[in-house]
Amino acid sequence: MPRTRRPSPALVLGLLLSGGLFALASSWARHRPPGRWERDLFTLVNQIPGPAGAVLVPVMQLGAYPAILVAAAVAAAARQWRLARDLLLAGNLAYWGAVLAKLVVARARPTAFLADIRLHEAVTGRYGYPSGHVAVATALVAVLDPVLPRRVRPLAWLAVAAVGTARVYVGAHLPVDVLGGFLVGWFMASITRIVVGDVGPGGTVGRLRQVLLDRGIEAVELTPVRGDARGSRPLRVTTEDGGCLFVKVTGGRQRDADWLYKLYRRLRYRGIVDEPPYVTAKQKSEHEAYLLLRAERAGVRTPRLVATATDPAGDALLVQEFVPGRPLDALDPAELGPDLLDDVCRQVARLHRAGLAHRDLRAANVLVADATAWLVDLGFGTDEATADQQARDLVELLVTLAALAGVRPAVAAAVGQLGAGAVADSLPWLQPALLSRAGRSLADRRPGLLDDLHDEIARRCPGRPDRLARVVRITRRDVFLLVMLGLLVHFLLPQLGQVRAALHAVVHAAPLAVLGALLASAATYLLSALALRLAAAGRVPLRRTIAVQVAASFVNRLAPGALGGAALSIRYLRRQGLPVPTAATTVAVDRVAGVLGVLLLLPLLLPFARGTRRHLMNAATGRGLTVLLIVLGVLLVVAVALAVPRWRAWLRTARRQAVDALRALVRGGRILPLLSVSVALTLAYGAALYLALLAVGLAADPALIAPVVLVCVVGEGVSTAAPTPGGLGATEAALVSGLLLYGVAVDTAVAGVLVYRLATFWLPVLPGYAALRLLVRRGAV
Repeated sequence: MPRTRRPSPALVLGLLLSGGLFALASSWARHRPPGRWERDLFTLVNQIPGPAGAVLVPVMQLGAYPAILVAAAVAAAARQWRLARDLLLAGNLAYWGAVLAKLVVARARPTAFLADIRLHEAVTGRYGYPSGHVAVATALVAVLDPVLPRRVRPLAWLAVAAVGTARVYVGAHLPVDVLGGFLVGWFMASITRIVVGDVGPGGTVGRLRQVLLDRGIEAVELTPVRGDARGSRPLRVTTEDGGCLFVKVTGGRQRDADWLYKLYRRLRYRGIVDEPPYVTAKQKSEHEAYLLLRAERAGVRTPRLVATATDPAGDALLVQEFVPGRPLDALDPAELGPDLLDDVCRQVARLHRAGLAHRDLRAANVLVADATAWLVDLGFGTDEATADQQARDLVELLVTLAALAGVRPAVAAAVGQLGAGAVADSLPWLQPALLSRAGRSLADRRPGLLDDLHDEIARRCPGRPDRLARVVRITRRDVFLLVMLGLLVHFLLPQLGQVRAALHAVVHAAPLAVLGALLASAATYLLSALALRLAAAGRVPLRRTIAVQVAASFVNRLAPGALGGAALSIRYLRRQGLPVPTAATTVAVDRVAGVLGVLLLLPLLLPFARGTRRHLMNAATGRGLTVLLIVLGVLLVVAVALAVPRWRAWLRTARRQAVDALRALVRGGRILPLLSVSVALTLAYGAALYLALLAVGLAADPALIAPVVLVCVVGEGVSTAAPTPGGLGATEAALVSGLLLYGVAVDTAVAGVLVYRLATFWLPVLPGYAALRLLVRRGAV
C-alpha cells in the first residue's frame, strides 16, 4: 500500500477525538461507580442463556495478546512486511497502553460493584478499566481496515463488537470498560498511522491496469507522480501506442478527509459555502470530471478528460491527458514574464466568467508547459460560484504570483485580465486566514507581502472599500483562553468552600480594615509592575505592565510556583521587542530581587521567631527553591545545548544578551530602587494580612506587626514552593500555623487568613482573566 507522511485531517481528528473521549471516560470511570444503566446492561449480557457462550468465549481470544503475534505472522507469510510491522506496533501500543490506563484509573472488576455475577471464565487482574482485549482487537482491525475488501470490513468491526460482548459475558468488564478499550485501540491505531505513514488510496498495479483496460486503455507502464497529492494517488500511465495519461486515484480516506476538512472550515470560518461532502469517492471524482468539462467548454486550458472509472475496492479513477509542465513555484523568476502572468490570469478570468471557482489556486495547481498556463486539479472547485468565492480564488492567485514574480507585475496582470473591479473586490479577503498552507508559506518568505499587495491594489483601484471581512469564528487565542478558563475551573472549583467561608467572614468584619486589606492587595500589582519595569530598564510601559501583573494573578492559579506568571511576563517582554535571552534575564532578575528583598527583611523579622527560627527561615526563603529549580533547569538545557554544535552559536548570543542586560541594570543605577520595590512588595503582602486580621477582631497591637509580616513571608514562600496551583492548601496551613505560634486565637487566625486569601488570591481571578483577554486581543501577550 502507498504511504503518505502527511496525516490526513480524518486521522488527526480521530486522534484528538479518541484521546479526548478516552480522557472523559477515564475521569468518569475513576470517580463514579457504575450507574443503573451500566449495571442493567452488564446483567443483560452477562446472563445470556443458551449456547451463545460457547461462541463468545472463543471469539474473545481475538483480543488476547497472542492475537497480535498471529496477525503479524499471517501478514508476514503473505509478504506484507509493512502491514506486519504496523500490526505489531499498534497491537503492542494498545495492549500496554491499556495496562498503564488500568493502573492510573484503578477501576475494579465488576465483582467489586455487583453481587449476582456469573463468571463464565477465570478472570485475572485487579482492575477492569479499560478492556485490554477490546483495545487490542480495535487496534488490529483499525490497521487492517484499509487493506481489507470493502465487504469484509463490516465483519471485522463486528468481530470487535463480539470481543467486547464476550468480555462482558464472562464477567470481566463493565460496559464502560469496553468503551474505554475501544477508545484506547482507536487512539493507538491513529498514533501508529502517524508514525509509519497514513495509508493512501490503494490498488495493485494489476488491478488498476484491468480497470483501465475495461475503459479501452491498455496501460504499459504506471509510474507514481511525486508532489502534494492531497490524499489521492497520482499516476503517469504510458499506453501501448506511446501516449501519456494522468490517472488520479481517489480512495475512501480522501473522501473522509474532504468531509472533515469542510466541517473544519464550516466551524472556523464565517460565510463558507462548500459543496456538500461526498458519500463515495466515485461522487467526488465525477464532480471533478463535471467541472473539467465545464471549464473546457468555457475555453479554460485544462487537461482533457479521457474517462472515469471505479475499481472493485471502491477507489475512483479520473483519467486525463498528461500535461508535461512544471508548477509555478518550480520556474525561474526570469521565466515569469508579463506574458505568462497575463496567460495565468486569463485562464482564471475565463473560469470565473463561466461561473466556476477553482478554490485551490496554489502554485502546484498552475502548470506551465511551452510558456502557456494550465489549470489542474479542480477537485475542490465549485460551479455556480458566488462573488466571494471567486474573490478568495483571486486572493490565493495574487499572493502566489506576487511572491514569485513581484507585487506590481502580479496586480497589473490581474487588473488587465479580470478587471479593476474584481481585483478591488478581493481586498476584504486579503488576509492570512484564507490562504492555503502553500500560500502562507510563500507569503512568509517575503515579510510584508500582504501589506504591499493591499497598497498596490488600493493605488490602482482608489475609492474602493478595503475593510477586512470577518472570516474567522474561532481563533487560536480563543482556544487558548477557553482552555485557561477550563483549567481554572478544574483547579479552583473544589476550593469554593473557602470562598464562601471568606465571604462570610467579610460580612461580619470591620469594613475599613477590609478596605485596607483590599488596597494593600491592589498595591502589590503596582509594585510588581514597577519591579518588572526596573528590571527591564524601563523599556516597557507601566500601565500595560500593571495589566500583565493582574493577568498573571489568573495564570498563576493554573501552575505551581508562579511559573505561569513568569512565562506570561517573558512573552510580554518578547512582544515589547526584547530578545528571548534578555526577556528571560529580566524576569530572572525580578524574581531574584524578590528573594533578596525577603533576605534583607529577615534580620529585622527573625528576632520575633520565638525559638522556631530555623523553620521560619527555611519557609521564608521558599521562593529561593523555585529560583534554584529554574536555574538548575537552565543549566540542564545549556548542558544539552552545548552538545549540539548548531546550538552553541545561539548560546553565545544568548549569553552576550543576558550579560548586556545585567550591565545595563548596574550602569543605570536601578539595583537599589529594584531592591526597595521588592522590600515594599513584601511589606504590602504583610500589611494585607495584618489588616485582614484586624478586620476579623484582632486587637490592634504594634508589637504584632513584625510577627505577622514574618508569618506572611512564610506563607508566600510556601505558596511559591508548593506543588499546587497558587499554593492552595499549603499556604493556608502555613499562615494559620504561624499565627497560632504568636498567640492569635484559632478562630481569628482562620478567619483572618480566609479574608487575606480572598483579597490576594480569589478576588483577582476574574479581573486577571479579563486582563488576559484584553492583552491577548491587543496582541500584547
